[in-house]
Amino acid sequence: MSQQPAAAPNNPRLLIPLPRLMLTLSPVFLMLSCGTQSAIHSGSGLSPTQLQVLVAANNWQQIAAANIDCNEPSDTCAEAHAIRADACLRLAIQLPADASATKGRTRTLLDDAESGYRNALRLQRSSASPSVSSYHGGLLLTLSERRNRLDDSVRENKLDRENQKLLDAAEEARKAVPDSALGYVYGASALVYHALLKESGTDRCRGLKQAAAMLKRSPKPPDELTTEQKRLQTLIERGLRESNCSSVRRAS
Repeated sequence: MSQQPAAAPNNPRLLIPLPRLMLTLSPVFLMLSCGTQSAIHSGSGLSPTQLQVLVAANNWQQIAAANIDCNEPSDTCAEAHAIRADACLRLAIQLPADASATKGRTRTLLDDAESGYRNALRLQRSSASPSVSSYHGGLLLTLSERRNRLDDSVRENKLDRENQKLLDAAEEARKAVPDSALGYVYGASALVYHALLKESGTDRCRGLKQAAAMLKRSPKPPDELTTEQKRLQTLIERGLRESNCSSVRRAS
């Protein structure tokens, strides 16, 4: 029977600070108040100017409750969706660690965060914008959080699927922003997680070595990822020893 990593002390859960939170307004978002007043609204008629005020006040609850009705490809629309996604993700992370991602408030917040970041990536016009990396980082953290919060009632059926979504998103991040460590560290986390779902043997060893190779190829991570990168390296090395992987061909 497959080992469930969530029950093991070696669970490679990422504990990384949010890659972007709009504590201050960026110049591109400030443009939303000029000529795009109908782009963002909620049931209470939230305007872009009001949204700016909420961001400055760290009022994540009301931002998360807002409706971003802006779908034309533009940096400003992308930024608006990402701001709401940031708020939803922040609120989800603040919930108790055992709050299940399969139901209730946690699921709603993580679903909204995922769709928000995906919309931001879809609508962002400039692939060279620094925002692209932050949008990928937000999506990766959202998918990681959902995977980590699956409860026992659905874990066996959904864990591998959710981990695969993280693995795919990490691959997209590596393609879009190859000079960022985000796609490498999250990708390695997903590979380790997948390896620990396997019985000890060739499959587990191969997965752990693939994860080690990915970390080795990673650009230098920012400070908030350095500790996690080292923790994953330690976890991989211990897993290779405990699974007697020395005889398994090294991953390319």
